[in-house]
Amino acid sequence: MRIVSFFLIVLLFFSCERKQEKKDEFEEYKGIQLTESFSKSLGGNISYTLELPDTLKVNQAYQAIFKFDSPFDTILDPMVSDSIKFRTIKLSYYKPIKIETEILKEDIVLKDSVYIPNKLFTLGNIRFKEKGKYLFLVLIEDEIMYNYYNKHGKRDSVHLDRIFEEIKKEVVVIE
Repeated sequence: MRIVSFFLIVLLFFSCERKQEKKDEFEEYKGIQLTESFSKSLGGNISYTLELPDTLKVNQAYQAIFKFDSPFDTILDPMVSDSIKFRTIKLSYYKPIKIETEILKEDIVLKDSVYIPNKLFTLGNIRFKEKGKYLFLVLIEDEIMYNYYNKHGKRDSVHLDRIFEEIKKEVVVIE
C-alpha cells in the first residue's frame, strides 16, 4: 500500500511540475499584438493559368496544373524565411460540385489542402465517378507574416497580409 501511495505522490508531483513548465513556454507570447489585412474579394488578386481539359472521361485520372503570379512575389519567395518575414502559399482543393441547379453552401466541401513551395503546382489523380457537368474549385491563399521587434530585440507584434484567389472551371464528364 505504501508503494502505491508513494507512486501516486510522485506522479502527482511530476504532473504539476510539467503544467508549470507549459505555462512558462507561452509566457514570451503574452502581449504580442496581432493585426491582419486581406483581400476583399476572391478574384482578381493573383494571375493564374490552369491546365485541365474541358471534357473528361468517367473514372479516368487527370491532373490539373496550376501556374500563378502573386503581388507578393516582389516581396519574398514562398517558404523562404528571414527574421522579419515568412511567406506561405496554401492550395485548398474542394470536392467537385455537380451542377444541376443552384449551388448551395453545403455543396462546397473541402477535400484536401496543402502548402506549396513554389508557383507551379500539379494536383494529380483527379477522377469523376459519374457523368455530368461539374464545377472544379480550388482556393489559393498567399500569406506573408511580418514580425516586428522592440528596441530590445524582442518580438512585440505580428502582421499577417493575405490575398485569396478562387479558381473555378466547369468541366463535362462523359462515359
